[in-house]
Amino acid sequence: MKKFLLLFCAAVLAACGKTPTEEPSVDTPFRYDVSYVEDTDNFCNPERGLYVPNIFYFRNGRVPSPSTPAALRNIRRSGKTFSYSEFYIMEFVDKDLSEEALQSIRSTLEAHRTAGVKTIVRFAYSDGYAESDHPWDATLVQTLRHVEQLKPLFQEYADIIYVVQYGFVGSWGEGYYTDNYGMNPRTDEDYKPRRALMAALLDAVPVSRQVAVRYAGYKRGILGTTLADTITAATAFGPGDIARVAAFNDCFVSSSDDVGTYKSSADREMWAAETNYVSMGGETCDAPTAYCNCLSTYENLEKYHWTYLNEAYNKKTHNVWASEGCYDDIVKRLGYRFVLLGAAFDGDFRAGASWTLRLHFKNVGFASLINRRPLVWVLSNAADPSERYEIVSPKDPREWKGGHTYEYAETLSLPAGLKAGQTYRVSLWMPDEAETLHDDPEFAVRLANEGVWDEATGLNVLATFTAR
Repeated sequence: MKKFLLLFCAAVLAACGKTPTEEPSVDTPFRYDVSYVEDTDNFCNPERGLYVPNIFYFRNGRVPSPSTPAALRNIRRSGKTFSYSEFYIMEFVDKDLSEEALQSIRSTLEAHRTAGVKTIVRFAYSDGYAESDHPWDATLVQTLRHVEQLKPLFQEYADIIYVVQYGFVGSWGEGYYTDNYGMNPRTDEDYKPRRALMAALLDAVPVSRQVAVRYAGYKRGILGTTLADTITAATAFGPGDIARVAAFNDCFVSSSDDVGTYKSSADREMWAAETNYVSMGGETCDAPTAYCNCLSTYENLEKYHWTYLNEAYNKKTHNVWASEGCYDDIVKRLGYRFVLLGAAFDGDFRAGASWTLRLHFKNVGFASLINRRPLVWVLSNAADPSERYEIVSPKDPREWKGGHTYEYAETLSLPAGLKAGQTYRVSLWMPDEAETLHDDPEFAVRLANEGVWDEATGLNVLATFTAR
């Protein structure tokens, strides 16, 4: 096949025809037209990383002030794209949410959309487990009514909600210290109220989003599944309940079993497999160095595919990571982080021709993308950006798992409108799937390569060619 005329290989590209520093994980040798330089900075990328907690208390007749776009923009300025929004609705433990309360929650969610930040959402009725903190939760009937009231908000703002944590049950919404759901459910009968609440949440939250539970055993008990039903590639990302129930862990690397998070080896086996396809995140709650040292932390982050982590709690654990020299690397690798190693191009770059490209890259993050997003090839005229062609790939980038290297090839039919002699940028674009965010570059995925990212458009510019 005739080779393309490759025009640049400078700031964006490190060299032409060089082999990568890391061997491909495929049997056949990889031939490069272009090699890329890894960007080692910690930069903003959507739906991954540290989160900033924002806690809202509805109690003593008070409705809290909602988040503002200005305050949330500070999250992005600090290099993060996540908040955590926990709504303690103590005031409504025995009655419906007021219109004022619903409007406050709506305003907080709307502010996220404006500020370019996504959020992890949880609702709870108590923030303590002492006797004086009763009631720890509301009755099932009242909670189902609250979920019904919140459903329009979950639906309207699904675009900026990363995941909804199961919440509602028990102190802090973690499912244990509970007045109404049984502290140690074991039988099918014990799980009936939790099952009813999960059914309501899965109905209220759009099918594009997951609902995360605190313990692996809760998922099996609520769904009536066993370890044999663990999610696989064949069952992942479907509309079924098992594919939509995710994980969170609020005592990460805090003891041998993460303070009761893992009740058995089955729990660990299940989350290790399922977090390839459902989200895992949370916070630490203690700092015993036997469990939270860098080596142990890396093992757990990789095994359970961590995407998000509380920046504020527990600072003692963060200090251990900082003192051992792994904190900054952990922050960069939470979730996905795609590093392009090289690319090859074959065919005639002319209108209507077949065009084959091959990418060699690695996901150096701990996890994959979880929420669906398109992968789009963009060809744009360098002199006239209004001439732009978008070719949607059938590839699902959620298949690119943390810690794995990939060689990906695709053959495209070049647009009939390409003008001979004109220069075109060839870009990879992974925008948000939601119509409300699709064209916002702050919600597009950035590759971890120097000189590739176009901040104004959200495109990753791979190369420039002249049409024949």
